[in-house]
Amino acid sequence: MNTSDELTQLRRRIEELERSEARYRGIFESSPISLWEEDWSAVRRHLDRIIASGVTDLDTHLRAHVDDVFTGIALVKILDVNKATLELCRASSKEQILAGLSVIFDEPSVLTFRRELVALGSGATSFEEETFISTLDGERRTVTLRLAMSAGSEQTWERCFVSLLDITDRKRAEEALRQSKEETIRAQMTMLAQLSTPVIPISDDVIVMPLIGALDRARMQQATGALLDELQRRSARVAILDITGVPGMDAEATHGILQAAGAVRLLGAKVVLTGIRPEVARCLVDLGSDLPDIVTRGTLQAGIAYAMQGGAGGR
Repeated sequence: MNTSDELTQLRRRIEELERSEARYRGIFESSPISLWEEDWSAVRRHLDRIIASGVTDLDTHLRAHVDDVFTGIALVKILDVNKATLELCRASSKEQILAGLSVIFDEPSVLTFRRELVALGSGATSFEEETFISTLDGERRTVTLRLAMSAGSEQTWERCFVSLLDITDRKRAEEALRQSKEETIRAQMTMLAQLSTPVIPISDDVIVMPLIGALDRARMQQATGALLDELQRRSARVAILDITGVPGMDAEATHGILQAAGAVRLLGAKVVLTGIRPEVARCLVDLGSDLPDIVTRGTLQAGIAYAMQGGAGGR
């Protein structure tokens, strides 16, 4: 092959490279995702010096020496960014971004960078994490950061590419949906609690609260609150607590009933406890509870009859 042929082939090769570079630049610049071309070679030398000093645990060292993290941030050389980056960071020119990473970094960004250093210093050639950046006008944006070393730069870190996918709107929508779900769940729980401890008016003076199922402290507190609210709202003079549907009375349930009765009496009303089955009565006696000042009846029907007769006959 003569010199003329060699020059022709070389010229063609150069033209192919220029076309390839032009295509790359076109894709880079027009991408809707924020893209950064960076040189981390100085960062690599910085980490090499730290490790050469005898550091065996890079993560522990960088946690204790935050100045080394900030040094690494300052050593990153930004080679180029695309239009999407200017829009994301709300920059008017590339020069504002090329000044350095610190212009968009806040505390979470620094923590992410530290984890990047640890990953790359441990031999990784890529890194991905959800983090935050600050726009030039001070707004925090949530982004998915991805860093990858360019082919051929795995050892020197001379060329790496970073993408920032703005997921702020998606995260806000997810948070709004989460809050909405939590509010719905709370409303449903409140409704179920109200259904599980309903307050039923028998007349203007008498209300009934049938209790069904096990009575723990939380449920008795909720039931007592609902009972007192209804007593006050209706100005009722008798509150019937029916425990027919309670499978058994332990110390906690008995204490809850006594507290509810005491609170009702403080509002000037009388308590009638119904559904006292033999086994429940024995449980109350065994627990040493004499249920002072509480009218007791074996059935709800008997309790309602007592209340409707004006509470005559005492206990």
